Amino acid sequence: MGVRFSGGGAVAGTRWSTEQVESAAPDTSSVNAGRKLATPGVWSETGATSAALWGLCAGSGKKPYQTIVDLRGPAYKCSCPSRKFPCKHALGLLLLWSAGQVADAAEPSDFAGAWLDSRDARAGAKAATDADAVAKPGGAERVKAERAAATAAQRADRVAGGIAELTMWLEDQVAHGFSGIDNDPYGRFDPLAARLVDAQAPGLASQVRELPAVLTGGEPGTWPHRLLMEFGALWALGTAHQRLAELDDDTAAAVRRHVGYTVAKADVLAQPAVVDDWLVLGWRTEELDRVTARRLWLYGGAAGRYALILEYVPTGGTFPPRPPVGAAFRAPLHYYPGAPAQRALIADQDGPPSGTDGRPSALPPATTVSVARAARARDVAADPWLRSSPATVRGRLAIVNGSGPTGYALTDNNGESVPLRVGAELWPSLVAGTLGGVVDVVGELDADGLLPLAIVADGRVNAL
Repeated sequence: MGVRFSGGGAVAGTRWSTEQVESAAPDTSSVNAGRKLATPGVWSETGATSAALWGLCAGSGKKPYQTIVDLRGPAYKCSCPSRKFPCKHALGLLLLWSAGQVADAAEPSDFAGAWLDSRDARAGAKAATDADAVAKPGGAERVKAERAAATAAQRADRVAGGIAELTMWLEDQVAHGFSGIDNDPYGRFDPLAARLVDAQAPGLASQVRELPAVLTGGEPGTWPHRLLMEFGALWALGTAHQRLAELDDDTAAAVRRHVGYTVAKADVLAQPAVVDDWLVLGWRTEELDRVTARRLWLYGGAAGRYALILEYVPTGGTFPPRPPVGAAFRAPLHYYPGAPAQRALIADQDGPPSGTDGRPSALPPATTVSVARAARARDVAADPWLRSSPATVRGRLAIVNGSGPTGYALTDNNGESVPLRVGAELWPSLVAGTLGGVVDVVGELDADGLLPLAIVADGRVNAL
C-alpha cells in the first residue's frame, strides 16, 4: 500500500457532518438521491480509514457499484455511469459514514486500495516532474501556466456538462408544452439555476433565475411567446458554447461573457486605453444572487462612445463613490474584449473634473426612434444575447394605446413611438421634468422599449 497523508478539504480522519457532505454535492437532486442510498441495506463490504471510505452499493444490475472516496482530496470514484462528481452513490456512502454506520478498517479493500495506490503513484510522479521542471530556467512559470491550463480545462468540462443539461431541459420543456409552468415558476427554474451555478456557469444561472419575471411582465397573455423566445436564446447560447472553436474572436468573447466566464483585470487593461472626458449619464442597480450590481453609463464626447461600468458588492454593501449624474471626469477607460464595445474598466479616476461651470464638455447626440433602433439592431447582430443598448432619443412624452403594458411612450418628430419602461410612480417626474416639451431621454433600449435613466434639458443631464 502507498503512504497516505492528510490533504485539503475536510481533515482526513475527521468524520464529516451531514452539512459538509451535502455541500459537496453537485446539485440538489444529487443530495436527494444520496439520502435515499444512505441506508445499510443497499451497502456491503463498507469500510473506512483515516484517509479513505469505500463500499459496494446494490444497483439495478447484477454487479454492485464499487464506490470509493479519497478523503484527502476529496476525490471520488464509482463504477456507475453517472457523470456527476460526487455521484449519488458516493453521497449516500458519505452520509452513511457521517451517521456512524460505516465501520473502521485497518486497510482499504482490494478494489479501493488499487485505486488509492494509483492516485498516490500519479501524485508522486507529478510532484517529481514539477520539481524537475521548476529547477530548469523558466520552469516555475511553465508549471504555473500548465496548472492554470489544467484548471481552465476542468472548468470547461464542468460548464459543458451544465450546458448539456440545460439544453436537454429546454428541449424537454418545449416538447411537453408550457401548460402549468406558470403555477410554480420558481420551483421549476430555481433548481436548474442552482445546478448551473455548480457547473460554474453563473451567467446562465442568472438568466434562468430571471425567467419567472417573463411570466409576470409584459402584455397580459403574451408570456408563452416571450418565454419561448427566452428559451430559444438560452438554447442558442448553449449551442454556441459547444462550437466556440468555430466562432470569431468577438462572438466567442460574447458567448463566454454571457455564460459567466470572468475576464482577468490584466487582460482588460491590456486593451488600448480611451482617454476622454467621461460624462456620467445615469445608473441603476439590480439585485442578483447574494450580490447587488450597479450599471453606470458614461459618454465620452471626443470618442463619441458610450461606456458601461459594472460594479458588484455583497447584498447590503456599499459601492465605491462615483461622480454624480451630469458630472464629467477625465480618465482612461479600457473596454472589455468583444463586440459591441460596451463594458469598460476605469483605469485611473484621479483626473480633474472636466468642463466649466459644472457643465459637461459634450452631450450624447439625440436621435430619432428609428435611428436608435437601427443602432440597437447592429449591436444585436454583433451579440445576439445582448440585453440592452444605450440610447438617447429626442421626443415628447405621450400615452399611446398598445405601447407596452402602461401605454407610456416617447414620440419623436417623425411620429414614431417607443414604449417607456416606467411605472406610475416615475411618470409624474418625467412629465414635470419636460413640461410637455421636446426632451432628450437617456436610457437603455431593449426589445420591450426604453428604460429611462436621465433627461437632458438646458445642456444638463438630470437623473430620474
